[in-house]
Amino acid sequence: MTTKEIADRLVDLLRQGQFMTVYDELFHTDAHHIEPQSEHFADVKGVAAIKAKDATLGENIAGVAGMEVGDAIVSKDYIALPYKMTVTLKDGAKWPVDELIVYKVENGKIMSEQFFY
Repeated sequence: MTTKEIADRLVDLLRQGQFMTVYDELFHTDAHHIEPQSEHFADVKGVAAIKAKDATLGENIAGVAGMEVGDAIVSKDYIALPYKMTVTLKDGAKWPVDELIVYKVENGKIMSEQFFY
């Protein structure tokens, strides 16, 4: 797949809430998650570990009030994607998410994702 094809599929799947399909279809098994602002998940390597990170985060979420996946910007081997969501945590607190995710593509697969917020 080209970077543009990956971007189009990524946006489609994320808008449908198909997060695990994103990892299974589009990510390389050795993909790297980079989120320096995170206390617990700053540097995660491998799709299995990225899925485990998401599962751990999901355990603390009671509901999602809204999610907005913007249009992807594609430049050679990179995809930039604005992403917004408001979740309610199990303790009742609201957690607004407003971030830009940058994906690096190599050989038709996503090799890294980096979160900026």
